[in-house]
Amino acid sequence: MIKPRCMITVDVEAMPMRAGSNHVDTLIYGKVGGGEYGIGKIMDIADKHNVEVTFFLDFAECELYGDEIINVGKYIVSRGHDLQVHCHYDLLKDVVGKEPWGSNENYYSWYKNDNDAKIMIDYVTEQYVRCTGKMPAAYRGGEYRFDIPILKVLKEKGYQADLSYNCIRPLILTANKQFLFENGLIELPIGILPDKKPLNFNYAALEPKALEDFDRTIGEYNKLFDEYYEYYGRDAIATVLMHSWSFLHNDEPSPSGFFDKPNDTLVSFFDRFIEALKDKVEFISVSEALRQISSETLKTADFRSVFCDNSPLARKNLMKVSDFVNEQANGRQIVIWGKGWLESTVFQAVNLHNSMDAAYYISNDADIRPQWRGKPVYKYSDVNISPENNFVLLLAQPTFSEIRDTLHQLGFIRFKDYYDIQELVPENQTNGVQYRLSYNCPICGGNIFETYNSSIPRKCSSCKSVERSRTIPNLLNENIHIDFTKTKILHISPTIPERLFFKNMGANTVSVDIRPECKTDIIADICNMPDIPSESFDLVFANCVLNHVYDDERALAEISRVLRPGGTALIFVIGSKTLKTTESKDPTGWYGKENYEKYKIGTFRYYGETDFTKQLGRHFSDVKCYEKYDIITDSSCKWYCCRKGYDL
Repeated sequence: MIKPRCMITVDVEAMPMRAGSNHVDTLIYGKVGGGEYGIGKIMDIADKHNVEVTFFLDFAECELYGDEIINVGKYIVSRGHDLQVHCHYDLLKDVVGKEPWGSNENYYSWYKNDNDAKIMIDYVTEQYVRCTGKMPAAYRGGEYRFDIPILKVLKEKGYQADLSYNCIRPLILTANKQFLFENGLIELPIGILPDKKPLNFNYAALEPKALEDFDRTIGEYNKLFDEYYEYYGRDAIATVLMHSWSFLHNDEPSPSGFFDKPNDTLVSFFDRFIEALKDKVEFISVSEALRQISSETLKTADFRSVFCDNSPLARKNLMKVSDFVNEQANGRQIVIWGKGWLESTVFQAVNLHNSMDAAYYISNDADIRPQWRGKPVYKYSDVNISPENNFVLLLAQPTFSEIRDTLHQLGFIRFKDYYDIQELVPENQTNGVQYRLSYNCPICGGNIFETYNSSIPRKCSSCKSVERSRTIPNLLNENIHIDFTKTKILHISPTIPERLFFKNMGANTVSVDIRPECKTDIIADICNMPDIPSESFDLVFANCVLNHVYDDERALAEISRVLRPGGTALIFVIGSKTLKTTESKDPTGWYGKENYEKYKIGTFRYYGETDFTKQLGRHFSDVKCYEKYDIITDSSCKWYCCRKGYDL
């Protein structure tokens, strides 16, 4: 079996607040205590194991230290390791012509501005070229800050990849493995497994305190890597984080408050880390990863789909959580269930601990941390909660289904008795309230939209399209490029807007559904369509179908069977909000008991990208995901383009 891949990346920085003096010598070269504990030591250990490390050098620090930073880059290159660009934006105040904290803006907004982004990327790129004589391949923003203007400029300058995507900071983003942005720039996200420890060499819970801790810590890393590749898929490229001062990191900071004290334990552990894990994973550089990646297999995401603001973990929603919880509690004791990275990130993002008075936490690590944010922490087995006495704020990833199951078993009702951070704060969800918007429906051209099981306008009043249908035109125009005059389409369970779109395109379609009342050309169960000849269609279109099919494996086998070799299946499914597929608790919840008993129609599952891509791979030779943005709802939809090979 081919080993999964992992990149060791080192942010090379000499920020003034981390040392009292001699910043480059201390924080980059690690010249403390009569030895060297910086980038040279990292390279010495990596060379011992024939591992190439990628160093992201903060070229913005040329503004502080001049050619000292250029010489650092030359040293890294001379040692045969990978050198790429890092940039802390606030250091470029003179270049941008602004103070880091102005009256109306600060450096947290510079990378969101087209002109400022260009100035800053031009600067650090120029320093890299001055250092190496060639163009860089990859970029990482300081504090993992990036936005669409930065991504556009990087591609225009000739960069191949960005490595700023961190799903927990400074924004809460969707967990992702490597993917393409719409302009072709590759994103290689930071290695984080939701609700687990990040792949960060200096993460406190993964730092051994003494030599006798090495075996235990290596065991934790082994488990973490196993879980990482199980969640993201074995083709995912993990990213381990380090800093040039990683061997100066201490549990207890030195009396000065600076990183100026060596840690020989971490030096020895880094050696052991590579030795123990190099048979498990293939350590590669960022440059090597880019050589290996085939863009044809990566998901392609619209810019706005990544930065859309209509998600439960977007700041816009988090700002509403405290008021909602306090109001719904209505005098009941507030309990927070969950105490991991998600809780920390949410609380830091909106200061929930200052606006909501929780009595205590429920967490599995109560034995390790009995106090958190000044509140006691208990295991669930040690408390007695009830909907009569408590309102629960649930801060956990969707993967923790046992917590949600327990709440339901105890009689807690969603929103009434508990709020799940994976849900939008409810705001008088309605149907039929109309709004005239400045955007036009891409299906029919209308600009009047209405609420549909939502508090915001969602459904087109004219053609009845919702977000998954409105993303079809851009998908077929920008990504798939179908010649409708030469394409015979099997359209499964067609909706009104889909019928209208294909009619307007002059498409040759044959419709199919199991329900006669849908008035399709063919009445059939798509799990078994013997009346449809094999290899008789060029394209099969299935929008929000597979979630509701009792046997999706048989349905996919039938879809593949009726496709001609080289044909395409375009599939949209409702997602699970994670990369893993989950089963529905109530198959009759949406279509009702009658349809379930009569046609075996229901809501059976919610798909995760990793699992679903693997499942599709059992039936098709090539599978690619496109994440398309809907401007009306400020949300995105994932479409799967599945090609049938000629040997299937």
